[in-house]
Amino acid sequence: MKHREFLGYSALGALVLSTAGTMGYALSRQLPHSTPPVGLAPTPLGGEPLQPLPRIANLSETAGRFRSALTPAPHAVPLGDELEARLWLYNGKVAPLIEVREGDELNITLINELEQETTLHWHGVPVPQAQDGAPWDAVAPGESRQYRYTFPAGSAGLHWFHPHPHEGTARQVAHGLAGALLVRPPQDLLPLEVEEHLLVVSDLRLMANGEVAPHTAEDWMNGREGELLLVNGQREPRLDVAPGTTLRLRLINACAGRYLRLRLDQHELTLIGTDGGLIERPQPLEELLLTPGERADLLVRVSEQAEGRFQLASHPYERGWMGERPPHLEQVAPLLAIHTLNSGVHPAVALPERLGRVEPLGEPAVQRRVELTEVMPGHDDHGAGHGDPHAGHGAGHGAGHGDPHAAHGGGSGSGSHHGTHGPGAGHGAGQAGDARPEVDFLINGRAFAMDEILFEGRAGEVEEWEVFNNSHMDHPFHVHGTHFQVVASRDGDGEWREAPWLAWKDTVNLAPYQRLTLRMVFREPGDWLFHCHIIEHEELGMMATIRVS
Repeated sequence: MKHREFLGYSALGALVLSTAGTMGYALSRQLPHSTPPVGLAPTPLGGEPLQPLPRIANLSETAGRFRSALTPAPHAVPLGDELEARLWLYNGKVAPLIEVREGDELNITLINELEQETTLHWHGVPVPQAQDGAPWDAVAPGESRQYRYTFPAGSAGLHWFHPHPHEGTARQVAHGLAGALLVRPPQDLLPLEVEEHLLVVSDLRLMANGEVAPHTAEDWMNGREGELLLVNGQREPRLDVAPGTTLRLRLINACAGRYLRLRLDQHELTLIGTDGGLIERPQPLEELLLTPGERADLLVRVSEQAEGRFQLASHPYERGWMGERPPHLEQVAPLLAIHTLNSGVHPAVALPERLGRVEPLGEPAVQRRVELTEVMPGHDDHGAGHGDPHAGHGAGHGAGHGDPHAAHGGGSGSGSHHGTHGPGAGHGAGQAGDARPEVDFLINGRAFAMDEILFEGRAGEVEEWEVFNNSHMDHPFHVHGTHFQVVASRDGDGEWREAPWLAWKDTVNLAPYQRLTLRMVFREPGDWLFHCHIIEHEELGMMATIRVS
């Protein structure tokens, strides 16, 4: 349906005009006097109070239903007295929030006000395949599409949504398109004394005129890391709490390529939930690595010291950078400053003995191999595989770990190899000056093709995937349509190790030459994507499809 037709009869049209958000508040403060890098916009000062995520309004008056519209469109956000950031946002909001409960029906109309096609991918939500927002269901400029589904039991957790068009995702994410989706359980197990905050971490790179800078060759090779690191659209916000407060920090890494190695000064972090919701028992951590696409649910009991200053920050992490290294890779990146007030100390909070329930999946009915590689002309040592490029391919339904040259699953193009998707081919020169290098990121030796099916499976069966990162750089691996359990890992030539505890995940990191054993069940039939969640690697080919019947 055309946008003007939609607005002609729907009250949702009023929502399109909403531009409330936190970024204008956060970035319209005084700018620093230091000279920014040549060609880039100045960086605003931080230190303002942490703002909650701006909400998408529920226009339904019926209990158990959430009805609204999301309109991706260009918006100018103030950076100072004379400068505006020119972003693409949903309803004019930076990192908007949709909040629902298990059992609710979601009814969202996407109205595309961009000049290119887009989709809405509901990352981490067990939706029917037609509602997944995959590239083959793209919405053209000026058109609209309805997404409608019900949140089943067990879907509580912090999820998110972002665009997923074919060969257009990286540019749209770089312009700021992303939002949070919080699904609450029928009854929250955590005590009321716990103070909850949702934190969406994103980054931007802006030119001096406020436009989003085009991708560089290093961006495409490594995954884009913007110099302006934001939390809820703010730079280094401040959270004031009473001493001894127990905080629940629920984080989304919405960056395209930036890894977050999280530490909080003088504090231990306690992990209580992952992508798929609560884990069974709290896990104490000195630090947490949160890769692009991942979520984490953390508890922190803040120091009993009055007037204390503690910094939640991302510390340097070596993930196999290619090309010229930007200075920020070696620097500690502040995210959130936690300040304790000069007030009474809050007592410690007692947690329930069991938080969630993660039942181990049974023995697999099918086993597959998935190999992640990258290919650069003249650089065969950059993860092109050791020996035969077909080695380690996943077999079709029911095949095991026998013949390493076993055939792929059926479907269009199942007999092809790299073919027309040779290094640099098929990707074009990019958009708006983007400089795509001659590099392909591959799954089982293939670059993604819209009409190609790599595996075939059956709904309801337990699958076991051995995922091998046969490359020199980290890759976060994401599966659509289900959650999985990491049951074992193997580093390089080391021994296999069983996972010490189980969690429901949809995104997991693989270090160079690491292998992970994942178990999963696809409940819904359809074509489901799996890919590296470094957005640029996905777009350069590290993505494939499993057809579930």
